Amino acid sequence: MVSNFLFHRVSPVRDPLWDPMDVSRFEKAIQYISKNYEVRRLEDLIQSDEIHSKRRFATIVFDDGYKDNIEYGAEILSKYNCKASFYVVTDCIDKNIPTWTFMLDYAFGHTRISKIHLGFNFLPQELRVEDLFSADDRINYVKKFKGVIKKLSHVQRNQLLEVVFQTYNDVEFPKNMMSWNDLKQLSQAGHYIGSHTAAHGMLGTMDHVNEIRSELLTSAEAIEKNLGYFPTTISYPVGSYNQKVIDISKEVGYKTGLAVKQTIFNPEKDSQFEIPRIELYNEPWWKMKLRITNLLGNIKTVTGYK
Repeated sequence: MVSNFLFHRVSPVRDPLWDPMDVSRFEKAIQYISKNYEVRRLEDLIQSDEIHSKRRFATIVFDDGYKDNIEYGAEILSKYNCKASFYVVTDCIDKNIPTWTFMLDYAFGHTRISKIHLGFNFLPQELRVEDLFSADDRINYVKKFKGVIKKLSHVQRNQLLEVVFQTYNDVEFPKNMMSWNDLKQLSQAGHYIGSHTAAHGMLGTMDHVNEIRSELLTSAEAIEKNLGYFPTTISYPVGSYNQKVIDISKEVGYKTGLAVKQTIFNPEKDSQFEIPRIELYNEPWWKMKLRITNLLGNIKTVTGYK
């Protein structure tokens, strides 16, 4: 059994919409994990017969490729002698722009524009708005909006994102992604760099095979060009995938696919292209510890607790 612990951002700067893991809390998590589990790189463990033993293994993985991963996370990983895997969105690395999920929150959180035309018929009635006058209105709206937008088709989602980013054109997005040089440093330190697609597209919502293949292959080729190897692992953005995505991932050349699912990986039962991960958040230690030990997952199963 393997516990795959997923992180995104590690930073002392707070964010009301998507709060990064606080640096001290991240260290507490890594300290606990390294003390109670045998920490391995996921890519090494997958290829080892040890994965079938009864030992308690853990992996530490990051999605997206934010700069704070190397600014704050890498030193703590080194302190506790932990090697991690970083799955990066290669267009975001190339252009030093955040993922669309980050940009969506950031646009609503930082614009001063009140007018926005979101009268699309495919949105729930309560989200078809023309005005969001205050900052609180916009923040409360996007909290509901981003839950809905992730369930739409790829085409519908892109329509909405285009309206949001064109309307809130007063917002300057932060340049907060790692560079290829940063990723080379992580690789040289013994960490693994894998794929999180080219543009963070929700693969399971895409209809066209060529579009899915492009997301998967373009990212892998960028990693091969800049780091010298074709990555074996694809981390599905927003946990979105289906059998078509799995089949194309295999065709392209990946050996492993990562989901989320908030549970422990059982290599005797789980597909190597649907490996579950436990995402950890910036929340009180008692709750994070419940996630780490998977007790929260069991509680949720029984009670529906979130």
